[in-house]
Amino acid sequence: MKEKKEKVQKEPKEKKVKKNKLDFDDEPEEKVRKVKAPKVKKPKKAKSRSKVTAKYFKKFSGRFLNTYDEMVKADYANVIERAHQLSSIQKFDYSAPILITVPDAFKHGSRVSYRLDKKEDGTFSMMYDQALVYLLFFGKSSLFYYRANIDHRNGNIATDIAGEFNYSDVIHMETELKYDNIDKPKYITLELEIGLSDSTIITFHLRNHRVHQDYTLPALLTDTEKKILSILKNKIRESRSH
Repeated sequence: MKEKKEKVQKEPKEKKVKKNKLDFDDEPEEKVRKVKAPKVKKPKKAKSRSKVTAKYFKKFSGRFLNTYDEMVKADYANVIERAHQLSSIQKFDYSAPILITVPDAFKHGSRVSYRLDKKEDGTFSMMYDQALVYLLFFGKSSLFYYRANIDHRNGNIATDIAGEFNYSDVIHMETELKYDNIDKPKYITLELEIGLSDSTIITFHLRNHRVHQDYTLPALLTDTEKKILSILKNKIRESRSH
């Protein structure tokens, strides 16, 4: 007799779970929202000194600009420090220094640019991008002097000269006020020439005023020029009386 084949029971197929269905035991995935970081404005780059100066002198006249004035004052502070070092003096060696500037090309072939600034009080002042600077330090028995050329376009300083002389050594003084051209003047200059006992002659260029209808000098001498001549002459005369 043929043996009966045992029927093999097939295991039930597992039901496929659709991907969009989750069991209760499964933790739902948290969706993280992307928060955009606020845009931070980059600080504006400071304009280079040369660009500020070039823009400033594009116009011959205009409003007073503090930015340029601060740069000029920084240059003056620099020359005072250089004068101290070259003259080997300190603040207690003299009274308050007197500073004079006249327009002067920094190097051969360079052209000086001018600007007429109108201040808040309605007055005008003449500015220039290159200058010859004089510093006078009146000591008790000696005058310490310093001069240098400054290029305000970049802050460069060159041709430093520092010297001194005793008031008692002065045997001659001459002040010369003149125009560059009598018929059609463009500049009024003022020079102070000092002769010493050893035949040395020292010349100070106190003024190189550019003539302009909106920028006239109020008198024969400016207040600064009066102060320089008065202090120097009084000290020289006092030294002769001793």
